[in-house]
Amino acid sequence: MNVKPTPANQIARRKTSALSRTGLSSLPFFITGSPFLVSLVKESSSQIDCLLEPLVQMSGAEEMDLFLSQLIAVHAEPVINKIIRYKLRHNLNRSGAESEAEDLRQEAIAQLLVELQKLRSDIETHPIRDVRGLAATITYRLCAGWMRRQFPRQHALRNQIQYLLTRQAGFALWPDDNDEMKKLIAGFAAWKGQRPSIEAASLRRLPQDERLLGALGGGGGSTDLRKALATIFNHVGGPVDLDELVKTVAAMLQITDPKIESVDADSDDTMVELVDQEADVAWRVEKRIFLQRLWEELRQLPLQQRAALLLNLRDHNGRGCIALFPATGIASIDQLAEALEMREEQLAELWNDLPLEDSKIAELLQRTRQQVINARQSARRRLARRLKGFI
Repeated sequence: MNVKPTPANQIARRKTSALSRTGLSSLPFFITGSPFLVSLVKESSSQIDCLLEPLVQMSGAEEMDLFLSQLIAVHAEPVINKIIRYKLRHNLNRSGAESEAEDLRQEAIAQLLVELQKLRSDIETHPIRDVRGLAATITYRLCAGWMRRQFPRQHALRNQIQYLLTRQAGFALWPDDNDEMKKLIAGFAAWKGQRPSIEAASLRRLPQDERLLGALGGGGGSTDLRKALATIFNHVGGPVDLDELVKTVAAMLQITDPKIESVDADSDDTMVELVDQEADVAWRVEKRIFLQRLWEELRQLPLQQRAALLLNLRDHNGRGCIALFPATGIASIDQLAEALEMREEQLAELWNDLPLEDSKIAELLQRTRQQVINARQSARRRLARRLKGFI
C-alpha cells in the first residue's frame, strides 16, 4: 500500500519509533509474568470454587484473615511447595537455593492473596473457579521467571519447543490431568491425553545414545529442533515430561548457560556482564516468539473480534499495547490497518487515542457497545485455547 505520509502517519511512526528505541522495556507488563496474559484469557462468570464460598459471605476482618490462612495452609501451600521443589529440583544443593525457594514461596502466597482480595471485592469481575489451579499457575509463572534469570538459554529453548509443540502439525502439548501440579506432557498428537511413558532418568540418558545421536547427525547446535523432537518421540515410543524433554534436548544440542553461583564481591565483573547479556538476549527471543504467535492468532479472528481486541489492547496498568507489534517488527502499521480493514491514514489518526473505549469502537464498527464487549470476550476465549501452551 503506497500512502503519502500525513502528519497523523508521522506522529504514529514517531511514537512507535520511540517505543522501539527503549528496547522491549514495555514487554514485562505485556507478556511474562504476564498480568496481560491473565487478563487476556479471563472470562467473567459468577461461578467460584466451592472452597471460596464462605469467603464471599464474611464481613469481619479477623474472621476473614483466619479463613484465608487456613485455606492457604491446607489447600494452596502444598501445591506451591510441590511445584517449587519440582522446578528447582536440580538446583537445591547450590548455595542460596533454599532462600530463593522460600522467596518464591512467599511471593506466590502474596500474589494468591491479592487475587483472593480481588474476588472478595468484586466476584463478578474476578471469579476464581479453581483456587488450587490458580496457586499452581502463579507458582509456575514465578518459577519460569526464576529459570529465565538463572538459565536464559535453556528457558529460550523451552519456549521454542513449546511453540513447535503447539503449532507444528503432528505434535501436541497437554497437561497431566491426573497430576495435582498439572505438569505439561509432550509428544505426537496421536498420544494426546496419555501420561509419560519413560522415567526422567532414562530420558536424561538419551544424549549418550550413539544410535539416537547418529540419527540426528551427531547432535550439536546445527541440529534441526523439529527433527530432534520427532526423533526423540520415535525413539521413546510415547509421551514425555516437557521439563525433562527440554533438559534432554539442551544436552543433545549442547546448549548450556554460564554459571553464576560463584559471583561475589571479589569476582571479575565480566562474568556478571556476560550473564546479563545472555539473559537479555534470551528474554528478547522469548517475548518475540510469543508476540509472533499472538499476531498469527489475532489475524485468524473474525473482523469484529479482531477489531474489538486490537483497538482496546491494554496492559495491566491500562496502557495501550498495540504499538508493540510495529516496535518489535512483528507487524507494521500498514499490516495493522489491513488487519483492521481500515485505511492506514485512518489508523494513524486514531493512534494517539489508543486504546479506544468500547463506545468509540462500537461507533467505528457500527455495532452496539455490548456487541463489542461480547466480541472481545469471544476473542479472548479463542486465544486462551490457541495460546494454551504459553500460559
